[in-house]
Amino acid sequence: YRISAKFTTKSPLSHISDAISTNSYLVQEPILQENDEIEEVFCYNGNAWRGQLRDLCAINLLNTLDKQISLDAFHLLFTGGKIGGEQSINIEQAKALRKAITMISVFGGGVGNQILAGKMKVGNSYPVCKQAIPVLPQKYHHHAQKINYSDLTFEKSFTRFDDSKNPEKQEYINQPIIDKKKKEATTQMRTTSELLVAGAELVHEIHLVGATEAELGLLVEALLTFAKAPYIGGQSNKGHGRVHLATTITNTDTGDEHNFVWVHDDVKVSDFAQKMLDAYHQHTQKNLDAIAELLGAE
Repeated sequence: YRISAKFTTKSPLSHISDAISTNSYLVQEPILQENDEIEEVFCYNGNAWRGQLRDLCAINLLNTLDKQISLDAFHLLFTGGKIGGEQSINIEQAKALRKAITMISVFGGGVGNQILAGKMKVGNSYPVCKQAIPVLPQKYHHHAQKINYSDLTFEKSFTRFDDSKNPEKQEYINQPIIDKKKKEATTQMRTTSELLVAGAELVHEIHLVGATEAELGLLVEALLTFAKAPYIGGQSNKGHGRVHLATTITNTDTGDEHNFVWVHDDVKVSDFAQKMLDAYHQHTQKNLDAIAELLGAE
């Protein structure tokens, strides 16, 4: 299956790569153009989106389980576990984990000295603009020709004040405020961030190799949870990173395409996606005891 997705930014987006002093800059990647020149373009890393989806899947599973789990199991669900230790390769345990815990089958992870490969491959998200055409799906090329990447970014400054020097707030402090410089400015720090503009479109694809209905349903549930707080990137406490998300899914064997999940001001789930979600819930309920045992739940 291939999930084709488009984020539309509804507020400026922060996804920081480098910081120099108090200035921070967007993640950018070089893209080879048709004229053999290199242009750098913003990239929302697939690893960041994959990590966000993993967290959502793990939280949903643990809420369903409603039990505490072992520390190793916690790391396995949220960060993919770790490799090392004395445990030898255990094929039967690997099969049991994949069979019972859908998100392990989808995301993979490390157990003892075993690496369980996941079925999901998450691509980077690139903006719809002229300079990103070489990595964009064909259907976006015409629209991208109209947009220059340089028009999609801007810099915004923020100031943080020392509220202890505000006379109206000093009554809440139980010690005297000593101001060594009476004329000292109350500004504590000024920072500047490079941001992607609101209204920009970012497109990416997720490929799932040999996925079952329940495994697709796992992602449907994650996207529905994402819809409750649809933010990506950083600085969401400053109002950054709110997005709309539209997804379709294609069976790459048959070519059949369906609407999947649509996160706008409201949320829409296609009949196809609902069928997958039902399959996931049925699978999870059927295997709840096995999941609890494998995760060391109490």
